[in-house]
Amino acid sequence: MRPTPTPPLSRIWPAIGLLASSAAAQSVHTFPDSTEPLHRQVVAAERVIRGNHWNEGTILDHVIFPPAGLDRPVVGPQADCLDATSELLVAYTHKYAITRDPADRRRADSIFDGIRKLERVTGIPGLFARSLNRTDTALWHEKTLWYPEWHASTAMPGYRWLGDLSTDKFTSIVSSVSMYWEYCADEPHRKAAADLLDRFVGRVVDDNFKLTDLDGKMTLWGNMCPDLPHQPLNSLLMLMGVKAAHRLTGKARYEEAYRRLIDTHRYADHQILSKLLFPEEWRNVGDDYHAARALHILLRYEDDPSLRNKYRMNLNRHWHDWKSMDLSWESSPWFVMVYRVLTGEDVVTPYHLRHFRSFKGFERRRRTFDIPGPNGTTPVESDIEEASAARVRNYWFGRYHGLIDPTW
Repeated sequence: MRPTPTPPLSRIWPAIGLLASSAAAQSVHTFPDSTEPLHRQVVAAERVIRGNHWNEGTILDHVIFPPAGLDRPVVGPQADCLDATSELLVAYTHKYAITRDPADRRRADSIFDGIRKLERVTGIPGLFARSLNRTDTALWHEKTLWYPEWHASTAMPGYRWLGDLSTDKFTSIVSSVSMYWEYCADEPHRKAAADLLDRFVGRVVDDNFKLTDLDGKMTLWGNMCPDLPHQPLNSLLMLMGVKAAHRLTGKARYEEAYRRLIDTHRYADHQILSKLLFPEEWRNVGDDYHAARALHILLRYEDDPSLRNKYRMNLNRHWHDWKSMDLSWESSPWFVMVYRVLTGEDVVTPYHLRHFRSFKGFERRRRTFDIPGPNGTTPVESDIEEASAARVRNYWFGRYHGLIDPTW
C-alpha cells in the first residue's frame, strides 16, 4: 500500500476556540493502492473508514481534518451520515455471511448499535437523527454546511443531533437493518432489529405515512402520505418499509397497512413509474439508488405473483437505463448486481466486470473553509476526506452473491 501524506498545515487559527490546536487528526493516512489485488484494497479501505470516519458506530461520509476539524471525526457535512452507516452495515453483514468470523459480526453489531444511538439521542421512540456528535457546544459546521437543523440532546446530555429525516434515510435504515437481521444478527440482535423497525416504521404509520420531526410536523422530504400528492418513488419506499416491518416483527398491523396502501390507495400501481425515463436529462441516479434498495427488499420478501409483476415492471424500467449507464458513481455498479441477483439473468458484461473490479481510491482533497466567529468569518485551509463506504458494500455484496472473485 502506498502512504498518502497529509499536506502540511499552512496556518493554525488560535482565535477560533473550536479548532483543534494539534496537527494530529484521524489516524489512517494509507489509502488503497490500485496496483494491489482488489481484496487487499478493500481491507485497506475498511481500515481508513474505521480509523477516520467512525463516530460511535455511525460513519461520517465526509470528515474535515484539523485545523478546521477536530482530532476526532465529528466535523463535516453530516446530512448523509446514515447512507454511509447503512452501507458499511450491509458490507459487514455480507462479509460475516461469508467468513463467519466473530470479528465481522461484532463490527456489524457496533454499527447497528450506532443506528440505535441515532434514535436514543432524539429522546423520542421511533424518531431518528441523521447524525450525532458528542459535544457540549455547537460546532462551526452546524451553521455553514448543508443541513443546519441541529439540536442539543435532552436524552443524552453532552450530545447534539441533526434532525429533519428524509425518505432516503428512511430507506437507509429499513433496508440495512433488514439485511442485518436476515444475514448476520444473533437472536438478541435480531429481536433488537425487529423492535427498532417496529418503533421506526410504526411511528411513520401512526403519522399517516409521514416522517415527522421533533415538533410533530412533517419533515421537508418526509411525504409518503396517501392524502398528499407525492412522487411514485415515495410510494415504493413506503411499501418497502411496511413490508420489511411485517417480515421482521410478524405484526398484523404492518400487513394491514401494506394492503391498505395497495388496495385503497393503489401504491403498487403508482410505484411502477418510480423511474423517470424521459426526458433523459431529468434522470436522477440518487433516486435510482433508493429504488434499487427498496426493490431489493420487496422482490425478495413478496411472494404474491401479481405484486411481484408490478415490482418487476418497475425494475425493468430502471434496467432500461442501468444496462447502459455510466458506472463511475460508486453505487451504480451495485445496481447491476441487484438486477442480476433479483432476476437471475446473465446480464453482467465485461464492461460491468471492469467496474466490479475497480476500487476507486478514497478522495481526500484540500479546501478552504469559511469558519464563522464573533467578528465574521475566518478562512481556514484543511483536508476533507470521503468515506467511500458504498465501495466496500459493493465488494462484499458481490462476493456473497458470486459476482466478485475472491482471488481478484
